Amino acid sequence: MAIVHTASGATACSATGSTFQTESTSYHRQFVSVADGVRLEVLDWGGTGRPLVLLAGLGNTAHVFDSIAPELAGHFHVYGITRRGFGASSVPKNGYDADRLADDVMAVVKALDIDRPILAGHSIAGEELSAAGTRYQGKIAGLIYLDAAHEYAIYDQDRGAYHADLSHLSAQISRVHDHPTDKSQMTKLLNEVSVLQRSLGNELAGVAADDASTTGAPPSDPTPKQLASFPAFRCFVSAQLGGVIPEDEIRQTFATSATGGVGEQKTPAFVYNAILEGEERFHAPNVPILTIVPVPRASDLPVGSDEAKRQAADAMHTRMQEQEIATLQRQQPSAKIVRIPHGHHFIFLSNPAEVVSAMIKFGEQLP
Repeated sequence: MAIVHTASGATACSATGSTFQTESTSYHRQFVSVADGVRLEVLDWGGTGRPLVLLAGLGNTAHVFDSIAPELAGHFHVYGITRRGFGASSVPKNGYDADRLADDVMAVVKALDIDRPILAGHSIAGEELSAAGTRYQGKIAGLIYLDAAHEYAIYDQDRGAYHADLSHLSAQISRVHDHPTDKSQMTKLLNEVSVLQRSLGNELAGVAADDASTTGAPPSDPTPKQLASFPAFRCFVSAQLGGVIPEDEIRQTFATSATGGVGEQKTPAFVYNAILEGEERFHAPNVPILTIVPVPRASDLPVGSDEAKRQAADAMHTRMQEQEIATLQRQQPSAKIVRIPHGHHFIFLSNPAEVVSAMIKFGEQLP
């Protein structure tokens, strides 16, 4: 049974110490069965127009869109799905590979009789967009990648994708074990080793850039005071993300401690690992695509680090980002690219007005 819920609009502090106020958000909440023993939480913020389904990044739930959904509902009928393993959705032991997660999304679409929706996904949800767009092309009107068109969503064979390549190598090793004298399997194994070497080198370069950009920065762990209450922790998290995160999202992802503060994350570690291990090598789907990417400057990165290192790290990330955009445009020349200056990874929180505007324009141009 669907219920109506109103999300809190409590006041909290920003990164600069000033205050912000968010509007209360009303939505219908229900649970949809997508497999035996697996139910997913689905939020419906209402609205009219073409259906829009929002998919959260790794570690988040549909509630992370509580603040942006009402703005979108003025132009779309807006839904949000919490993937298996997170929040109030079921936590089965398996089913976390990209194709299965996409099947879950489309099972909800079918169950709720949602006609050719736009799917919009943040971060790791890009793999679900690509999987759904590839396997359910005729049932989807378009895809919106919210800083999500990374290697796990749009594969570039020249750069590779560490987790996906590692999984492919592991599978090929198993095949060689089963057929130890098969020269063709040996050749494929050698090729997979070469692919992984390349992607591992790129992965390490990215890690080094992240480390360089935060060298000397203050510790990022919350203090006991920040963990003492959900509003205080919301302030801490919002400062890290560059935008206001809904308090309901914090409460969905963290347990309440014995003293009423913020406890451990609710999602078990095996879920995160299974999703990473289930990454695949996707080609850009042949459907209308919009990708929205943040363009940070060195001054937007964490303070407290060496300026030259921060600028070098920012330049490296920019190069990597442009390579990803070039891959998408090469595979899908009609894809629309929107770059948003001074953005953060949680682009719909750091730059909500620009994101909403881009999504509306994209939706209006679809046939």
